[in-house]
This record gives sequence, structure tokens and C-alpha cells, in this order.
Amino acid sequence: MKHVYAFVCLLALFVISFSEKAQAGEIAADLSSEKNWVMPDGNAHIENGELVLDGRNSSPQAFYTPFEWGDVSLKASFLVEPMETGVLACGFIVRAQNGRNYYYVHYDRGQAILCRSDTDNDWIEIKRKSGLDKPAGTWHQGEVQCRGNMLRVLLNGELLYEAEDPVLAAGRIGFYAGQGLVHVKDIVISGEATTAATPFTVPPRQFVHVCTDAGAGAYEAFPDVCRLQDGRLMCVFYAGYGHVAMPNERLPKGGRVSYCLSSDEGRTWTPAQTVYDGPDDDRDPSIVQLKSGRILCNYFTLQNADGKNPPWIGLGTWMVYSDDNLATWSEPRQICNDYYCSSPIRELPDGRLILGLYAEKDGKGWGAAAISENQGDSWSDVIDIDNGGMRLDAETDIIQLKDGSLYAAQRGRDETMGWSLSNDGGRTWSISKPMGFPGHCPYLHRSPEGIILMAHRLPDTSLHYSTDECKTWSDNILVDHVGGAYPSMVTLNDGSILIVYYEEGAGSSIRAKCFRATSNGIEWILME
Repeated sequence: MKHVYAFVCLLALFVISFSEKAQAGEIAADLSSEKNWVMPDGNAHIENGELVLDGRNSSPQAFYTPFEWGDVSLKASFLVEPMETGVLACGFIVRAQNGRNYYYVHYDRGQAILCRSDTDNDWIEIKRKSGLDKPAGTWHQGEVQCRGNMLRVLLNGELLYEAEDPVLAAGRIGFYAGQGLVHVKDIVISGEATTAATPFTVPPRQFVHVCTDAGAGAYEAFPDVCRLQDGRLMCVFYAGYGHVAMPNERLPKGGRVSYCLSSDEGRTWTPAQTVYDGPDDDRDPSIVQLKSGRILCNYFTLQNADGKNPPWIGLGTWMVYSDDNLATWSEPRQICNDYYCSSPIRELPDGRLILGLYAEKDGKGWGAAAISENQGDSWSDVIDIDNGGMRLDAETDIIQLKDGSLYAAQRGRDETMGWSLSNDGGRTWSISKPMGFPGHCPYLHRSPEGIILMAHRLPDTSLHYSTDECKTWSDNILVDHVGGAYPSMVTLNDGSILIVYYEEGAGSSIRAKCFRATSNGIEWILME
């Protein structure tokens, strides 16, 4: 009887133990139904024994939720259907603690990029390898191995690299698609699997995407946003295949100016359309609608110049306009030659327009401005702003202060940005002085409460605010960990502020976040 009792106890212990831990070894993920999967996006499903993720218009994920793994190997076959544009990425996810916190390998057209995602930043790059032979339309085998803090990335049985990261210890596995239609099959997970103790959750994002692919190569950057008189928000941005997109076979006219619209205060956005696409690389657009109803889009253009370093020349600053609420656009008009823009045309209370500009010659940079008194039909000669010996890249933006003077913020090349004042409507400017902190491409915006906000790059995407008309500035406030920035802001109907900015890197997209500005600081608001 004692032997029988002991056997029953051992059997009970085994059952209890097995309910807490799956047998160490290999588990083939069930692809016969979706009951063991969490698919937050409606663009993922299981079909004919394959996990299918349609990432052409979103970034769908699928998480296998019954078990968690610490030390783990995730191996699967994947195929991305051929497309002319997009990064065509299949992502392998490991140690997913929820739908925002995990490691992943981003297998795109020719790279394998190891990253970590958290609630604030979904692209914390750890390591990458480029130049891979991984054609679309072909089945490949991806594999991610985790042993303690060591992560190993493989493709088609070949070890690509190893890297260490100590942040995440265990979690679920999963997959995602990026700018492509992805098929995944033969999913095998090796390691000691622990039955998941809690339901799988997907915390809301702190941001929304304005655009992830405008159809020009899946690199979107340099956004600017304004409110139209019909209530919609309009966001313009650069669309190309990289930071500079000269004409090539895939993009014969080079980078272009694109836009998206929002009718719900920035929560969702229309597919991208084109403002202007000339024969060269058209970039860094900004947008404004004047009181008259005219919509002005300013930008600058780079032209290919083989043999030069860098291999392009600048063609100055240009603009197009629409007098029929986006139905048609004018032919381009040059605002100035040898000067460039990164901020919007500002309409002053007296009806004049002013545009912040910048230039560089012989290694020296400075800010400038141009003025129009006829709705942009013609522009004054450029008015230089003395850099005072400071090393500036300028990227000037301008705001009117309460006393009627104009304040110009300028990108710094070293440890500080610069500023200058005009007391005669922009005709003359004071010598630039240091602002006291670094920043690229400052953007100025006044909140409904009268607070002046200045968003900029460095560190990452950041902002400062001033409650005393730009005399002093707050401590730096981090907007997002992504390093693209080139931000722009617009006031929403409830008095909060929408800020748009870009990510940078392969597949860079345009993001938007929402906040409220008070004299006590910045309060972030979820948009989902």
C-alpha cells in the first residue's frame, strides 16, 4: 500500500509540475487555429497552416500565448511577397512581456536588425547586419536564440552575429510584418516552456503613425503640420528611399513632397498623396493655410551632381500653392537661391508673410529671412542674420512675441542653438546670441495659454517651453527616443497640442503624440 501511495503522490507531483512547465525540448506552434494566438491588429490570421500577416497598410503582430520562455530558440520559415516599394520585413519576437516590451529581429530586404521594444520606444537598436542575400518571394529560415544575456541571430542556418542585452529575461514569442505581405510556417520553439501565468496584454502606444510608407521607398521624414480652414489637419513630409533620394530606376524623379490628412484631431490619417514631385529630390516641406484660404507649401530641392562630395547641389527654396482647397497645385516658384528652409511660412498680423531661412558658405552657417507682402506671389531679397561668430547650421524658425518683436531660433552646430530679435518686422535683426543648450531644427509654437513651445532634435526628439516670451527656457523635456525629430506642432480643438516628428533609419515613419502645456509643465495624453 505504501508503494501505491508513493506512486500516486509522484504521479500527482508530475501532473502539477507539467501544468506549470511544458516538457523541455521542442514545441511546434499550433497553426491549425487562432485560439492560442493574440493578434492585436485585424490584419493577421491563420490560413492553410500558415501565419499570414498583411503589413502593407499597418504593422500587424501575432503572439503565441500559452507559454513563456527564458532561454529559447525561435526558428521558423518565412516568405515576404514581392513588392516594388516597402521594406518587406518579417519580424521574429522573443521574450515578449506584453505587446510593447520584447526583443525582435527585423528581417527586411537585405538586413537583419536586432532591436528591443518598450512602451516608449519600439526601435532600440542593438545590432544589425546588412547586405544579405534575401530575395522576396522565396522561403527563408530565420532563427533567434537567447541564452541569458546573449542573443544570436541566424538566417538560413548561418550565424549572422551575437549581441548582449540584459533587460528582458523571459516572455512569449511572436511575429510581425512591416510594409509587406508575410507568410510564416514551421514554427519551432526550443527551450524550457513555462505555462503563462497571466493574460497577454497590449499596452496602448504613446504615439500614432501619420504615415509608414508613402510609396516612394518607405523612408518618411521632415514633417510639418497645420490646421486647414475646414477643420482637418494636414501633415506634409518628405518621401523617398533614404535621407537623400536622388532619381534612380525605382524612383525616377527622386524624393517628393507628400501629405496625409486627419479628420479626427490626429488619431487617424488618410493614405499619402503627393503635393509636388519634380525631376529632382524635393524635400523638407512645410505647410500653412493663410487667412485668405491659400495653402502654401515651401520646400527645397537637391539635384544630382556626380563627382562632387556630397554628390548633389542645392537649387534653393521653392513653394507651390493651392487656391482650391488641395484640388490643384500651382507650378513651383523659387523663393530664393542659395538659401534653404526647414520651417513654415508664418503669416504676421499685418498680413505680411515671413519665412526663416539658412545658408552656408566656406564652412560658416547663418540664419536669414525673406518677406512677402502679396500672399507669396513675390518675395523680398533675403535678409541675413549675423551669426555673431557662432557655429550655426541655422534652420531658422520665427515667432512673433507679445510686444510685436520677432524672435528667431537657429540650429546650433556645437553645444548651443542661437537666437536673434527683430524690432522692425523682420527687416533687420540683432546679432545672434547663444541659447544655452543644443538643438537641431527648432520649431516654435504658442499654446492657447500663451506658453511658447520650442520642439527640436537633441537629445533625440525634445522640447523646451518658455513662460516669459523666450527670455528663459525650461529644462529639456524628452518627446520620444527616436532621433529624427524635425518636429512641428498644431493646437487641437480641446486646447492640447499635437506634435509630429520622424523616426530616422531604414523604414523611417512619421509619428504624432499629444500633450497639454501648462505653466507647471507638460502632460502627455494617450491618443488611442
